[in-house]
This record gives sequence, structure tokens and C-alpha cells, in this order.
Amino acid sequence: MLTPKKAKQIECRDILVKSLIVISYLGTDSVTYCMRGTTKGRPRKKLGTSKTISLNQARIMALEVESTGYNVSSSTLSHVFKLYEQSGTYSGKRSMGRDRKRYDSVVAPLLGEREIKTISLADIQAVLASLRPSLSDATKNRYLAMLRSIFRFAVDHDYCEKDPTRSIKLKREVQVKLYEVNDDLIDHLVFAVGWLEERYPRTSCLVELLLRTGMRLGEALSLKWGDVDFTLQQITLRSTKSGRVRHVPISDECSGVLDRLAEITADFPKDGWLFPSSYGPSHMTRPVRPWKMACQAAGLPSSLRFHDLRHIFASACVKDGIPLYTVQGLLGHSSIRMTERYSALASSDLLKASCRVSSALSLRAGGAK
Repeated sequence: MLTPKKAKQIECRDILVKSLIVISYLGTDSVTYCMRGTTKGRPRKKLGTSKTISLNQARIMALEVESTGYNVSSSTLSHVFKLYEQSGTYSGKRSMGRDRKRYDSVVAPLLGEREIKTISLADIQAVLASLRPSLSDATKNRYLAMLRSIFRFAVDHDYCEKDPTRSIKLKREVQVKLYEVNDDLIDHLVFAVGWLEERYPRTSCLVELLLRTGMRLGEALSLKWGDVDFTLQQITLRSTKSGRVRHVPISDECSGVLDRLAEITADFPKDGWLFPSSYGPSHMTRPVRPWKMACQAAGLPSSLRFHDLRHIFASACVKDGIPLYTVQGLLGHSSIRMTERYSALASSDLLKASCRVSSALSLRAGGAK
């Protein structure tokens, strides 16, 4: 006689909110709160678990969903994107502003009002095909990555069963241009900083700070004086690409840059911006025009971006023999693979090191002593 299998979980409707499903797991204290749609198929919408919300909170959430007349089984892509945007857990980004712009400008006009469960691979390909041909492959990959993240959220929360983006491969991205750090490049950069010092002193300090620390432009612009600790000789970055707080060491040269910046900003408050805007209470925006003018005056390539200053810092580190893992820490890379792109710049130094080792080994009679 076969012994019936014991149920691993028990589901029941809440006694107060009928649309709320309470799932208890045997042998544990874990509980999952879900609710169903109001049409056929009745797919579940996960509200949370006992680790994140209480029963009363789950009831309130279920009532809020009911009050909007929202139907889980007929969610549009725009509705799901709004929920995805609010969750903040699938993109891993500190800000959804850029994804929101990309979605509104490209995705929403084509698929925004479509039911998400009806969107197919062909629809996703149509969106990608509508992108401007002038966009780089890296930028096109960001659109695909955004769509993948949205559909991963949708599948996990039962808004659709399949992710139509899974079979699309990312485009092969062209490696970033790495500048060879030599005396000629340094001389041109020194001239550009000096040119800015006479005309745009704040931008001059910004460029020098980026060159001496390897910070991203957005990280530097979002700094406040309270983030600078001269005693510990470090800057605390609270707004980073990875979303994690990190610390940047302050060299003596960096301290000099910050001292000049403090002199420029008269009566600056402790919680004020390092680079305040001249037009409002926020920080300075990207000073692209002064930088382009400085590049032209210094004979630097017009294509040299602020982000290239970060690459120049990293290249200088590698050329000076600093280990890649140390460079990874200075740049705040989450993976060593991001830092390894600079290893090619150390090829000449590796050759010199190999020659020294080879000459030190006496493998034949009459070899090196």
C-alpha cells in the first residue's frame, strides 16, 4: 500500500482579505503572502514574506492593489515597468533615471500599452531595431540589459511566464580606448589644467582631482565637504556605480587641489557641495564646454572625455608597476576583469622584467653569474 506524500506547504485564504493567500511551509516559520488576479488563469502576485512584511502589512498591500482595480493577468508592460522601477532590487542601480529615459523614449511608444504576457521575441527585436544606427554597440547592450531585467522581474512575480529576451545575445563591445601615459600626454594635460585655472578655476580643480584619484565624474560632482576627511586622508564616496560606499585615499597633491578649491568657494558650509552650481542649490553639471575648449587649446584630442581621465589614472598606475588588485581597489571595480583591460599597457614593463629574470638565471656554462 502506497503511503501518501505529506504536503510541504499549506495554502489558505486570509479570513479578513479574501484575495490574500497565506502560504505556510511545514517545519519552518516562513510564510509567503500572495494574491490572485480576478480573471481566468488567476496568476499569483507575490506581495512578500514573513521576513519582510507582517500579516497586517500584507493585508494593507492586498487592499491597495484591489482598490486600484488592478488585474494581475492583464498587466501592461508600462505597469510592470513602474513596479520594477519601484522595487529597485532587479536593476542593481542606485538610480533608475537613465533606464526611465530609455524606456520612455524607445520602449513605451512601441510596447508600453501591450499586455506583457503577449510580448514576443519579434517585439523585442523590433524595439532593438528601432534604435538609432549611430548608437554604439555598448549603448544598444544597455537597452537589452534593461529589457532583460524588466522581464526577469515580471517572470519572478508571475506577470508573464517566459522572458522573450533570453535568446538575444549581447553585441560584442569595442574595447575602450586606452591612452599611453607618456611625457607628451602629461605635458598636454598640465597645459589644459593651467588653461582652465585662469578661466574656469573650479573646472580646473575638478579635472585635476579626477586625474589624481581615478574617480568617476558623477562621483566627484556629488561630493560634499562632509565627505572629505583630511585627518584620515580619505574621501568617502556615497553615490557610486555599484551602490556601495567606498573610500578614496587623498594624496598630498590631492590635498593641495582641495585647498585651492576651498579658497575658491568662499564661506562654504560643511554640508555644501565641493563643486556647487552657479545657478541653483545643486552641484555643478558636466562642464563639457570648458573642457572641450581646454582640450583644443592644449592640443589634446577633441574626443577626450572626462571618463578618459579615469582610464589615464588607471593606465598610469599599471605603468608604474602597481598590482592590478590594488588598482581594482583604487578604481572601485567590483570585478578584477574590469581592471584587467589595462594589463596590456604593462607589456613593455613585463618584457623588461622577463629579460631581468632570464639574465639572472645561469642555464648554460658561461651564462650570467
